[in-house]
Amino acid sequence: MSPAAAGGLGEDAGLAGLRDVLAALGATAPRLVYAKKLNRSDVIVSQARLLIPCRGASDGDDGDARGLTAFLAADEKNRVRAGRGLPFYLQGMEVLAFDRHGRRFGMTLGEVRSIRGGCYRLFGGGWGHFVGDNQLAEALAAAKEAGRELEVELWAFRSAELRLPGRRRAEAADQHPDGALGVAILIRNRG
Repeated sequence: MSPAAAGGLGEDAGLAGLRDVLAALGATAPRLVYAKKLNRSDVIVSQARLLIPCRGASDGDDGDARGLTAFLAADEKNRVRAGRGLPFYLQGMEVLAFDRHGRRFGMTLGEVRSIRGGCYRLFGGGWGHFVGDNQLAEALAAAKEAGRELEVELWAFRSAELRLPGRRRAEAADQHPDGALGVAILIRNRG
């Protein structure tokens, strides 16, 4: 089993498809960089984004994005911040995300600043497809009805094999020595 397949994902049989894809990509071992309670606003199709607050709430529901920040290389941090003030589709850095089955979704990782601090967001049509393909709105409603919550986890990894359609030449040239950033997004029952 490759380091990526072993990784921090554990031996959950439901992650076999993801492990196979990561092994085929020669990915580094995935590292948990963020987790939070999945909120209703995260699965509203018209919002098309997963909000990742950069500061954790006192109850921990909003998670702590310091792990994600630490995982990003300096040039990636600059690209994530790029385009502030421009239309949303010109902001951020393209990233490939994978679900537990190993299906791939093109998304954008961007940073938003406000008076109360800032946040990251994974956004774009890929997030909407991720929500639909994984039936997150339905799963969230079912969990609520059962008195449970869902948690979303972001596992970051790198792979020289990751190729983004339409990736800007400058981004490819500035790639991290271990390869491009990829994320695995896992949804788990909580409580």
